[in-house]
Amino acid sequence: MEQYTPFTEIERLYRQQVAKKDYYKLKDANWRKILLQKLSATINAYQEDIKQALHQDFNKNAVEAEITEIMAVQMEIREAASNINRWMQDRNCRRSWKFFSIKPYLHYEPKGNTLIITPWNYPFQLPMSHLVSSVAAGNTVMLKLSEHAWHSNQVIRRIVQDVFEEEHVCVVEGAVAETTFLLGLRFDHIHFTGSSAIGKVVMQAASHFLSGVTLELGGKSPAIVDKDVAIREVVKNLIWAKFINAGQTCIAPDYVLIDSFWKGQVERIFVEEIQHAFGADASQSPDLARIINDRQYGRLADALRDAVQRGASTLVGGQTDARSRFVAPTVITAVDPEAVIMQEEIFGPLLPIVFYNEVDEAFVEIKGHEKPLAMYIFSKNRAFVKRVIANTTAGGTCVNDAMVHVMHPSLPFGGVNNSGIGQSFGWYGFRAFSHERAIADVKLMPLSKFFWFPYTDKTTRLLRLFRRFMPNSRSEIKIKKASTA
Repeated sequence: MEQYTPFTEIERLYRQQVAKKDYYKLKDANWRKILLQKLSATINAYQEDIKQALHQDFNKNAVEAEITEIMAVQMEIREAASNINRWMQDRNCRRSWKFFSIKPYLHYEPKGNTLIITPWNYPFQLPMSHLVSSVAAGNTVMLKLSEHAWHSNQVIRRIVQDVFEEEHVCVVEGAVAETTFLLGLRFDHIHFTGSSAIGKVVMQAASHFLSGVTLELGGKSPAIVDKDVAIREVVKNLIWAKFINAGQTCIAPDYVLIDSFWKGQVERIFVEEIQHAFGADASQSPDLARIINDRQYGRLADALRDAVQRGASTLVGGQTDARSRFVAPTVITAVDPEAVIMQEEIFGPLLPIVFYNEVDEAFVEIKGHEKPLAMYIFSKNRAFVKRVIANTTAGGTCVNDAMVHVMHPSLPFGGVNNSGIGQSFGWYGFRAFSHERAIADVKLMPLSKFFWFPYTDKTTRLLRLFRRFMPNSRSEIKIKKASTA
């Protein structure tokens, strides 16, 4: 039975964490590393419970739960625990002979008390991964879980209680009212993952206190397929990326733009490979997750119905079942550009294909939407890849693969404008939850020694000498004179 956290309890936990944030700020790298290792061991102990909860929430296959939820979090913990000493070290900046007495460096300090608001689509991976970043950075954390993944939430609550003091990390459960109450409190940083519409609400609430924000949003992430590819390999890649978690992934390919050279073959290959992956009756496949709730199921069924009524052709799939919230892996073509499925983020197992004759047509389609969270380019032609990158914008991009950029420990994950603000995971997650403090350590003499009151002719001569050696000062004067002439 769902039980949301009462407002009085939220207030109590919040006040505890505010009171203790300076205590956790001073914990050294070794202390944080030991805590992260304890978290990793506890997750291992709860592994079967996690898989069972994900199956109850999504009908998610145990292998898929292992790959996309548990392993992803353990990789994040390992990355943080292995590098936390280096991440916490002060970073030297380039010295300048014009300020020869100053040693400049960056000091990373925790932002303080943080709020992490997470969605339902990856109900274990996303809360725990962002929790790792905030704890590694030295913050306190209020972890607001989605109300739509109740079974997963209960496991997370037990893990958090086993590992952390509630004054350090606590779980909050609830819906709109509880989230609104949280957003009325003052946090040093808020990390939100979800839709662009709610992201705007979070950002507006944060503005009241000028809190820092990281927003991981979404959008229509396109895949572009060139003529120069191994087409069956590309199709299989797209099927995996699109239909894992039943398409309920913010970086899943939302629609595919394919060179019309492949039209006949690619339609046949999609049918063959989807049937090979999920069988003739996908509803019987043990590998296909279900839609999270009735509301999301209804939205997807309506979008598919709208596309078909507007003349779209279903290559494969199209079957739905409200009772089990089943939506078959579905590929459609000849979709009306005004159809809902081409206007809104799909977030489900429906994949529209659009054929183009010239790649400029693909650019027009992409630019007709907000900047996406991800983009996928398939081509063996490096000039084609560079052209696509130069003519588009996306939070992140994979070339000849899909979704792996979010897993790479050296790459940041985040959107741009409507698809997000800020970056997450690994070093970038640590930095997002840290304040990058600029330190100018004066070693010899202060600048005021040169320009002390009262200002005299000597001061003026020193100023002229100083300006003479400022970078680009002479070239700037020449440019100004030339423009005047």
